[in-house]
Amino acid sequence: MEERRSKVSSGDTFSVVLALFGTIGVIILTYYGSRWYATRFAKTHGSLTGAKHIKVVDRLIVGKTGSIVIIEVAGIQYMVGVSEQNIQILTQLEEPIPEEKKQEISKESFLSVFKSFTQKEK
Repeated sequence: MEERRSKVSSGDTFSVVLALFGTIGVIILTYYGSRWYATRFAKTHGSLTGAKHIKVVDRLIVGKTGSIVIIEVAGIQYMVGVSEQNIQILTQLEEPIPEEKKQEISKESFLSVFKSFTQKEK
């Protein structure tokens, strides 16, 4: 009986490997499908947050529950104090602060950082 248990047929191994690759394929398809749907949804609805007329330009955390936020409403920027209990407009900015675009991480920048770390260790 022990001979039967130790022998695994090649058909069983093939079915396990096939099921593994099928599962990985479903995960990859789900990932790319959700990315496609999110970009399509953002294009048709404006923003993923739903805000069309209000933008947060910058935020500074000043305590456990407090922060100072610069928001833009209809082209006018305001400095707002925000805490758990209160939201208060501090001032209207005379000169608008330009909104910084988030820097995209490219393969080149990753490779340069990786190379700099590997060279430091030598």
